[in-house]
Amino acid sequence: MKTIIKISFKNLKQNYLEVQQYLEEKSGEKKISNKSKIANDLGFLGDDNCYLLEDFITKYGVDFSNFNYDEYFESEGELFGSSAVLLKILILPLFIIKFVLFLLIKPFSKEHSSKINNFNFFLKKFQSDRIDLTMGDLITSKIQGKFYLRENVTFDFS
Repeated sequence: MKTIIKISFKNLKQNYLEVQQYLEEKSGEKKISNKSKIANDLGFLGDDNCYLLEDFITKYGVDFSNFNYDEYFESEGELFGSSAVLLKILILPLFIIKFVLFLLIKPFSKEHSSKINNFNFFLKKFQSDRIDLTMGDLITSKIQGKFYLRENVTFDFS
């Protein structure tokens, strides 16, 4: 059953803009929406998302006592285990060659240099099996004063 939050549109918009500005300042990203994911979209991985949440909780006085970090994010150790580090060390020379090729081709062909730049050696982009918080979850939590997922809430503007 969803929790119903009675709120004025003006108040919701103000909270939206505050959290959006907060995340833009912290991440350096400019196109953040309520569906932007903290780890996968904004790049807050490992200790970074932990520090972000601690700062958010302190700044806005939000109670996250019922929040289970392990359900939403990987710890630093899970992200950078020995196999991940070994793989990155082995692939490092390929990335150096890719960078040199990119610099050599760029003055002559933007299309080809873009293809070189986007080539990732068949490595998958980091995708977590965790839930990952969104900007909408942070807005909802800020409004409620405690941790809430956006999907479990309905806003009532009446």
